[in-house]
Amino acid sequence: MPNELGTLVSELYWKGKLDSTYWVCAFSVNQHASICDSPGGDDSVTGLPHPMCSCGAAKSHDEVGPCRSDGRMIRCEINKFDDMMDCLAAALFRDFGQVIAVDADFQLFRRAWCIAEIHRANVKGMPQTIELLSEHCLLEHRRALQGMRVEDMEASNPDDKAAILAQIPDKAAFNTELNLMISDDKGLFRAWYDGLDLVCMLGRVLKMGAHNRLESHKSEKMPTSFCINAG
Repeated sequence: MPNELGTLVSELYWKGKLDSTYWVCAFSVNQHASICDSPGGDDSVTGLPHPMCSCGAAKSHDEVGPCRSDGRMIRCEINKFDDMMDCLAAALFRDFGQVIAVDADFQLFRRAWCIAEIHRANVKGMPQTIELLSEHCLLEHRRALQGMRVEDMEASNPDDKAAILAQIPDKAAFNTELNLMISDDKGLFRAWYDGLDLVCMLGRVLKMGAHNRLESHKSEKMPTSFCINAG
């Protein structure tokens, strides 16, 4: 609704966030120009196969030249994630960081592209923040995060997974770094727990302050009692 948008803009302005910039690959990469004329699996909501597009727009597939020296197709946008991560990492002087928004089913941690991007940002020294739906979701799926292997990750296009794996010469070392980065005492989830503990602590402080103010307010309104000894 227009009035809700205005409220949001106003809130972002007063919080000094109106000029914050986000780079979201789903919005920034023109996947339509690469995959819309090929079968793309089933819709996660309807369960029906994605229809092939007949728009007639020129497509830049990963197998259509010209190529770079490393074999990747120049016009294709969906094979340059590591270049883009390197470019974004170079913008750290602007306090650029990575926000990892995890879905309720933790599917993110089974996607080859997502894992590769998270690892790349970590290697490049980007500040990383993880956002979870709830602590319950983490407890429900935490066991599945143990012993993750990049070889077991999934991709809609098998060629994408092959390309990602081809860029990881030592997969055992990659998997070790990946698991430490996610589950270590100083990893992403530890930072999330620390943030949750801080929120809970602040909640307790605010609740205690409200209780004390209420008790003080009550005492101010109570009449002073006198004890008179008649006798």
